[in-house]
Amino acid sequence: MTWKEVDDRMPGIAFQAVARARKQLMLTELAARGLGDLGNPVLLFLLREREGQVSSQRELSDALRVSPASVAVSLKSLERRGYVEKHPGQGDQRRKAVGLTDKGRAALDGCVQVFAYVDQTMFEGFTPREMEQVRAFQQRMLQNLRACLPTERMDCSC
Repeated sequence: MTWKEVDDRMPGIAFQAVARARKQLMLTELAARGLGDLGNPVLLFLLREREGQVSSQRELSDALRVSPASVAVSLKSLERRGYVEKHPGQGDQRRKAVGLTDKGRAALDGCVQVFAYVDQTMFEGFTPREMEQVRAFQQRMLQNLRACLPTERMDCSC
């Protein structure tokens, strides 16, 4: 079977190509705005969502579906660059509360702008009706895939 035949018979391959191109444009735009050193911006979104709470590295890693060691490395890097800061947790000095700095909040605003720009670019020329169809198709595909996931994977962030 040729690559063209595989590509024609497996439209899911096109999703991978779109996802890779989207990610590359995001990385390019983040770098152009001086935010190329963020690593995984999703961690910043999670920290903003949990602002005021003490979250262990295990809790953060579970939410992001990455290892606690990966979260530790990311947090250390973000702290070194001034995006986050750690404070002793109230009642338990061993647990650290991680919070966004003003620089981290500004970076998060920049990320939101980049994500909006990339999505706007990706859906350029789509009519409102086509966008409704895209969302409906995406939701149906997600439901189909989630229905096949084993119980221990049902809480995935996909």
